Amino acid sequence: MELVDLKSAEEFSPQHHVHKSLTATPHSDISIACWEPGQKSPIHRHPGADEIYHVIAGSGLFNDGRTERRLVAGDTVVFPAGEVHQVTALTRMVLYRVQAGADRHPESLDTWPTAR
Repeated sequence: MELVDLKSAEEFSPQHHVHKSLTATPHSDISIACWEPGQKSPIHRHPGADEIYHVIAGSGLFNDGRTERRLVAGDTVVFPAGEVHQVTALTRMVLYRVQAGADRHPESLDTWPTAR
């Protein structure tokens, strides 16, 4: 068993969101992501891994190219492997992130795919 301390891992930057891996196994990665208002991820996907976000604090927009949802503290969203998505912070936001899959690398896209 391994315990992780989310609160002590929090770190913010005015330039970009801060992502910290807290622990990993061959098939998963547990991390924290800290966002300032207005910060946005690139449009991207993880072809070999599901990506699960749980909002610990704040709020943000979570977009899969078809639907954009405002999530707040206590909400969870799941992006299945290969699903294109983007995250935008509306307020200072802290996310608990789980990536489940052996190949967790991101693939950035310049724009949303046209065939969705």
